[in-house]
Amino acid sequence: LPAVQLGDSEAVRVGQFAFAIGAPFRLDYTFTYGVISGKGRNKLIATGGYSISDYLQTDASINPGNSGGPLCDIDGKVVGMNTLINGLNRGLGFAIPINLANEIGQQLIAGQRIIRPWLGIRIETLGEDQSLRDLFKGLDKGVVVRTIEADAPAYKSDLRPFDVITHVDGAPVNTDTQLQREVLKKKIGQNVDLTVWRKGQTLKIPITAGELPGEIGRASNVQPPAPQKPEEMDNKFGLQVQDLTKEVAARLKLNVEQGVIVTDVAENSVAATQDIEREDVITEVDGKPIQNAAALREALTKADPRKGVLLYLDRKGSKTFAVLKPASS
Repeated sequence: LPAVQLGDSEAVRVGQFAFAIGAPFRLDYTFTYGVISGKGRNKLIATGGYSISDYLQTDASINPGNSGGPLCDIDGKVVGMNTLINGLNRGLGFAIPINLANEIGQQLIAGQRIIRPWLGIRIETLGEDQSLRDLFKGLDKGVVVRTIEADAPAYKSDLRPFDVITHVDGAPVNTDTQLQREVLKKKIGQNVDLTVWRKGQTLKIPITAGELPGEIGRASNVQPPAPQKPEEMDNKFGLQVQDLTKEVAARLKLNVEQGVIVTDVAENSVAATQDIEREDVITEVDGKPIQNAAALREALTKADPRKGVLLYLDRKGSKTFAVLKPASS
């Protein structure tokens, strides 16, 4: 049988003609056409690990059953593999670039296992969350470390949540997509040197790239503590907390034994909008270790209404942060 020719997805330009072939709703050899609407689309699927950051977008009609079919250019060369849609008949279809699909296919044909390098961090582009802007004075570009996964390569380094990564091995990174691309160029076990901005200082932090695990997640099968004397951080934040005791830490299998544990978060509160969860352990406030609920209350009371207060959290071994601002600000 004649084989279809592969094109170059890197050379694809927005606005050029494209057509899709597939079997939507079991209707074999369905042919639809449109244009390439965009390139480099990302964050289409929520995931804590590796995600394809360069989907091709097309308005060629794609429906359930098209997945795995070719997206071709006007010369009939395959430039993508149809994969995702956003609703039916919206003209929002997405395809994996053929260069990436071909690279993976060649590895599978050779009997190789597909592995990806991984640092174990959840990130976002600086400026994506406007509420954090005032906390990064003097810095215009970079990638904010939102969370460090438990036992990940980054967890074993000096990297911290709220750090801003500006360079990877000397190469500047301005967006989370650029950072992911730089990491994907590395090999498992290779040393990755990060240039990091932390509260006005520039640091060099080495991390050894690990292998992306098949599943990243966390779950608690233990009931949250029954608060003996919960302390409510008044209604403007919507938090209830209690001092973390060694007994509670042992019962919940926590890796920390000092701090303040969240026992409840009010719906639609400031804390809820910052994704603070029950069983989170607040370990630091504005970079200073927190010992008890009374100290936390005092810090929140003194918080600058414009900047808010920076909380460092331990979440079942993962490290993350939240910034609380009074609702009135």
